[in-house]
This record gives sequence, C-alpha cells and structure tokens, in this order.
Amino acid sequence: MYVTNEYSLAMDYHENSKLLTVHQSFDPKPQYKIYPSAKAIPLTLHSQETPTRKDDTFLHTLLSRRSTRSFSPENVNLETLSSLLSLSFGFRYDTEDSSYPLRTYASAGGCYPIEVYPVILRSDEMKKGIYHYNVYDNTLEYTKDNYYIEDICTFYSNQEEAVLTDYPCMILFSMVFERTMQKYGERGYRFMLIDAGHMGQNLYLTATYLNLGIVALGAGSMSDNRLDDALGLTRNQESAFYGFAVGHPLSPRGGSDMAAGGHK
Repeated sequence: MYVTNEYSLAMDYHENSKLLTVHQSFDPKPQYKIYPSAKAIPLTLHSQETPTRKDDTFLHTLLSRRSTRSFSPENVNLETLSSLLSLSFGFRYDTEDSSYPLRTYASAGGCYPIEVYPVILRSDEMKKGIYHYNVYDNTLEYTKDNYYIEDICTFYSNQEEAVLTDYPCMILFSMVFERTMQKYGERGYRFMLIDAGHMGQNLYLTATYLNLGIVALGAGSMSDNRLDDALGLTRNQESAFYGFAVGHPLSPRGGSDMAAGGHK
C-alpha cells in the first residue's frame, strides 16, 4: 500500500493536524480581492425575487442554503434520511457505461475515497447508534450501538455554544487514504479534501431541498483519534475528519457555515 510502504509527507501532515490547539485572532469581516484598474464587465445578479426565475427550484435551493444552529425537537425520519444520503452521495444510474456508475458529486479520478457514517442520536424508527452508508446497496448498516455515541458527543462538546440546541442526527466523513493516494501519491491528499468540499456542498444543498437544517461542525475538542476509535477505524488506512449536525430547523437558517471558527 502506498501510504504504509514509505514515509509520507501527506500522512505526517494528517497526523499533526488532528487537534485544534488554539484559535488565532482574525478579522471577522468578509474580505475580497479586487483589481481597481481593470476593466470590469457587469454580470447578472440573481435573487429569489428575480422575475423570470420565481419557480426555479434550483435557484431557490441554492440561494436558501444556510447553516442551522437551532434545531427543533422533531426527529429526522428514515425516508428523509434515505433521500438525504442517496441524493447527496449515491450512485447515478443514468450513465452510458452502467458497469462504472458515477455518483452525484465529482471525485478526482473517480476514486471516491470518502465513506459516510450517519450517527442517530434520536429517532422514532431507527435504533440509536452508528451506521455506515453502503453506497453499493444503498442501505444503512448498523455498525455500533448507542454506547459509542457518548464518545462522539464528547469529541464535539466544544460546539455547544455554537450549536444552540440538540440535533437528532450527525453525519461523519472518513477518508480511505489508499483509494486516491495509490493513484496520485502525496497530491492525492489534497484531492481527498477537495472531494470532501464537493460532498459537503451536495449535503448542504440536498438538506435545504428537503427542508432540513444542517451545520458543519469543524474541529472537535480533542484529537480526531477519538472519532476513529468510536467508529472502529484502522487509523493508517481510514480516518474520520469532518462532521455535520442534521435536523429540522427551529428558526430561519442563519450564521456562518461552520461551527467553531470555520469558513464562511
């Protein structure tokens, strides 16, 4: 395997960035780059009030995308979770070559290195615990019972001030290093993070389309090893690195796009 046969700078970076040790000071105001002396060409500005696009579902979904920080007591049912997972991450069976089906997001080289683990905290239909999204069969696989949820909640305990109410569901991403790095070497680590960006935006837009609230959780209060242990992952092969809270919004969506000091 590429990532275990020799020293890997990418894996060294991965190990040394598992813990957010301190929040640096920063300017919270949005910043943009412009070229004042360049010739500027005006572009069309779209909004939900654009007269010719009022019934455009895609436009409405895109412009409504927000992060949710307050969730209602309502649980996410199995049908809604099924739609969220399959539309965000599932196969598209509409390609000419059915032997190599594509998925609903772009992935470098078609390697698809990221696995998805839904965590059910409250449900009227599903057992509490950790699940794995089996994209091949489009099924949820129950992998860990409720006992391991406490470790995940402890990991994200630093999010309590940013996410104001309890949410019924979490979605965690893990990366399987070898899938991309065996093809692209050290550069493959960058590609896996780019893949996560594609998937995260898909998840946000699909949640908005389904009238769900969602917020990316950013870094936890301790090393990512805590998540790996809770999910039962072998760290030098697969590691968790990205989480989302999911539920029904209590109030209109608002706030920055990642809790605990993330991107806007």
